[in-house]
Amino acid sequence: MSDMNVFDAIHGRRAIHRFTDAPIPPDVLAEIVEAARWAPYGTRDDDRTLVVLGGDEKAEFLRFVGDRLEKLLPALGEGASRQILRYARTLVNLLKDAPVLVLFYTAVRDEGPELSLPSVATAAQNMMLAAYARGVASCYMTGAIYLADDIADFLGVTGQRLVATVPLGYAASKGATRKQFPRIIWRGIEGMGQSDEWPEVEPAEVTSAARVAEGDDPEVILIIDDSPGALAQTADILRGAGYEVIVCETPAMALPCVERDEPDLVLVDAILPDLSGYEICRSIEDGKDGPLPVIITTSAYDADDERRALAVGAAAVLTKPIASHELLARVRSLLDMRGLYKDLQSHADELSAANERLRELQELRDALTHMIIHDLRTPLTNILTGLQTVEVMDYDREMSEEFIPAAIHAGLDLGDMISNLLDISKMESGELDPKLAPTPLIDIADSARERVGLLAEEADLELVTQIEDGLTACADSDLLVRVVVNLLGNAIKFTPGDGTVSLQASARDDGMVLVAVRDTGEGIPPEELPRVFEKFSQVKREGKPIRKGTGLGLTFVKMAVEAHGGEIWVESQVGEGTVFSFTLPGGSDCA
Repeated sequence: MSDMNVFDAIHGRRAIHRFTDAPIPPDVLAEIVEAARWAPYGTRDDDRTLVVLGGDEKAEFLRFVGDRLEKLLPALGEGASRQILRYARTLVNLLKDAPVLVLFYTAVRDEGPELSLPSVATAAQNMMLAAYARGVASCYMTGAIYLADDIADFLGVTGQRLVATVPLGYAASKGATRKQFPRIIWRGIEGMGQSDEWPEVEPAEVTSAARVAEGDDPEVILIIDDSPGALAQTADILRGAGYEVIVCETPAMALPCVERDEPDLVLVDAILPDLSGYEICRSIEDGKDGPLPVIITTSAYDADDERRALAVGAAAVLTKPIASHELLARVRSLLDMRGLYKDLQSHADELSAANERLRELQELRDALTHMIIHDLRTPLTNILTGLQTVEVMDYDREMSEEFIPAAIHAGLDLGDMISNLLDISKMESGELDPKLAPTPLIDIADSARERVGLLAEEADLELVTQIEDGLTACADSDLLVRVVVNLLGNAIKFTPGDGTVSLQASARDDGMVLVAVRDTGEGIPPEELPRVFEKFSQVKREGKPIRKGTGLGLTFVKMAVEAHGGEIWVESQVGEGTVFSFTLPGGSDCA
């Protein structure tokens, strides 16, 4: 064909609505198909495949396609794939009319099928031009692309991509003229109408994809790109979907932007001046604390891009220009995975903390067991030793007067320890009900002094009481005696010889009674003060061993005071002494 004949062939082709049933002569068909083999450019390897169908093979193929469409369409909801397959079904009759079908395939290799698509498209155009030159009609069809895998299995060409289906035959009617390009923009060509206007493209409708709980801030996406057009398009899509978008146009500022803005996801262009997107991704991956997905975008995608991206820690690679649905789907998927990771990490931290607490409780239980055994054994030993001594001395009067009171005091101490354990358990379960009555505080002081007087004498301490005359509290006398005994015993234990322990009580203007136990002892370090009332707590003093004890006395004191409607607090200076103060309702409140 001359140049004009080629132009006429291009200009004169029409859309095909119907073919005649006249067969194409084999030599003409061979010549037409041969033209498809001579595409002017291609990939590094010629990986194109043609499948030519006619006669019974074509009829069997169309039956397969028709049956497959009938099964698939009812299962699809409304959407793009359903519309395309529905359109494909309307073309089955046109394919039935055509004597010959030619299917164009390209192999899918590591570098992806896109590199060979222009070659396959050109091969199809070559064949269609050759067909028109021999008077044979043809049309380029892609409607069955959603059935590509099914068709490849049926034809035995798995692992290859269906690009187009071209029916060949003699047209039954002239058909309609194909539409021209709607707009041509001439630039820099003298004599041709110059235009600086690019065609306006309506922005794609974007469905909100961000998941923002009420009161929460939107998820933040950082875009690192120096191409204003591509950057603006991507940012508009993401903002339209409800995300907060932050832009970083200078690659050198990428890491400072990540640190400053703390994004939930990063989009970075692969090709940037001075610093590639891959290097930025690696730096983000090396410096991040917790999950931060990174998507690398590129205009020249091949398998090497993906390999490099995965090697530097990227979560995905997207080809520019990015389709809005693909961008939003990938972003939403990665943000959901990030959220799941953070939830999992949070649960792991909680589990780790719970395990650590269990370990501490296990250690406390073991320590408590040893302490209880020791503390219970000491008064029990004193009781038995005293009574056995009196028995051995044949109940000598002098010995009895010395050892029996000591045994009684030891028994009372033992009873207090057991009562503390039982009462703490009752208070925690809400079963302890103090028997409140107007209680003279001087009586409480006398009972407490009687219980701890021997300890004070043995420790060579002065025990002082200062109680206002006639002062009463609304209290359970038994519980209050044990509260005061615990505080005095604690003060005696931590006050060296020649020191002083005092018990003071006075009325306050608000009708409450203030009770304080002071000592001139070692004092409590400031960091230990918040823990003194905790169950099983043992105060640690620098350079000194922990004193043996159940760690329940002060816990009981606090719970008992609060059960009366009062409050308790502690003040201390290391080396100067400690004051435990608590309040109780006045005696008149019991009336």
